[in-house]
Amino acid sequence: MDPPLPTGVSRPSGWIIVGASGLGLASAYWDDSWHSTLGRDSALIPPHLLLYASIVAVGVILGLWAMRILRDTRSLSALGRAPGFILAAASAAATAIAAPADAFWHSTFGRDAVLWSPPHLLSVISTTVLLGAMLVSVSDRPWRQLQIGLSAVVLAAAQILVMEYDTDVPQFSETLYLPVALLSLLSAGWVIIRTTRFPFALTTAIVAYILLRAALTAGLTGAGWLAPDLPLALLGLAAVDLLQSLPRLRWLVAASIVAALESLLSAIRLSNVQIGSILPWTMAVVGAALVAVFVVGVRNRAVTATIVLLLGLSFALVTPVPASAHDPGQGPSFGTAALSVQGDGSGELTVTVDDFSTTATMPGRAWLVARRAGQTITVPLAAGSVSRSGRATGRISLPHPGLWFVYADVSSYVGTLEVWLPISQNFTGTITQTRALYQPTETREWSPPQYLFALSLVAIGAVLVVWLMVRVRRVPTSGATERPYTSGAPPSLPGR
Repeated sequence: MDPPLPTGVSRPSGWIIVGASGLGLASAYWDDSWHSTLGRDSALIPPHLLLYASIVAVGVILGLWAMRILRDTRSLSALGRAPGFILAAASAAATAIAAPADAFWHSTFGRDAVLWSPPHLLSVISTTVLLGAMLVSVSDRPWRQLQIGLSAVVLAAAQILVMEYDTDVPQFSETLYLPVALLSLLSAGWVIIRTTRFPFALTTAIVAYILLRAALTAGLTGAGWLAPDLPLALLGLAAVDLLQSLPRLRWLVAASIVAALESLLSAIRLSNVQIGSILPWTMAVVGAALVAVFVVGVRNRAVTATIVLLLGLSFALVTPVPASAHDPGQGPSFGTAALSVQGDGSGELTVTVDDFSTTATMPGRAWLVARRAGQTITVPLAAGSVSRSGRATGRISLPHPGLWFVYADVSSYVGTLEVWLPISQNFTGTITQTRALYQPTETREWSPPQYLFALSLVAIGAVLVVWLMVRVRRVPTSGATERPYTSGAPPSLPGR
């Protein structure tokens, strides 16, 4: 007789996953703020420790889940039949691989400290897929609160992809923000809709996620860290729940509402992304929705998808996508220097670098660099020998609102040394800080081994995403009954 089908993750374990994921979310935004304001200190900074704790907690839960299945079934094959377990384990393994891959990436290929580097993408994707697998594992359980909690952290993990935009430190063109945000949001919403069993589950999860982000924003702001925008545009995704009578059209309508809300938030400065970067995409998505409603109707899904693709590509193909990564202090240190910035609120900055404490000999050439969203502005510092006066002053104009990284780069006989500060374009007043004077790692053209390594990491993430989609599509959408318990324990026992 074949062993009985094992159950998914237990309810207490599921809540631990939710709590650990919430801590992981907090650590990600805290870590982003830490690197943006202080730089890369070490692997043992507090946000890293919080992240490590959350990863360990998830790993322990997966181990206990496996032990419970083996205890109940005494069959290794049962692990493969446990709903979501193998996918969750594979995703956890990919998350673990991403950490040493990231260290290797930076040490081998140089300056690439962006969220969308291949190792970082693998980490974000594998974490999101792992949480999706958790939703699959409890999809037939009558645990609404747990399903909402898991759904909220699935949204949270998916939206990490646009974290640098939400925290006003974009490293790529802001034109990419809305399509990436919509893609991740709609994908997470589809997983939630397919794996939950009650009305307005997606809407409830969105509200729960926004409340989680509000608490995170309040905590970071209160502690003096950079805080992310509130993702209020996500409320537009509730249209998926409201438009049940339009099953083929509701996703496109929801996407257009999200895009329109994001444009509004940008226009009234409740979003850090510039309206000029969002509006073209909003027009494309809203236009596609209108065409689908008035021309295509709800009968031809393929034509609707084609309209969206063509309208989106028409804007994407004419948009440059440069990347100029902010280097948060990685590289060998050669002492310290004082950086003073004076702003008038209009983007005009006077920058002075002096008080050098360094062992490097500097011949005197120096210049200012400002970076934001793939844009780099370079101007010379005042003529004169830094080595003689120990001081250089220059002016730089920041053309667009937002947080910029302002560097003073000084030539030396060991190479270029730099010191930096994060400065808002509308900064008024004077700020002076003594910061590390370090030699940045060079940005090099990608080599064939780098391309191969990047493709291998992206391929792992793509396999996990497809695996999750296949697994989610196999979840019954109606008429499901609760799976029988397999260990003989009554249903009233907690977590079974």
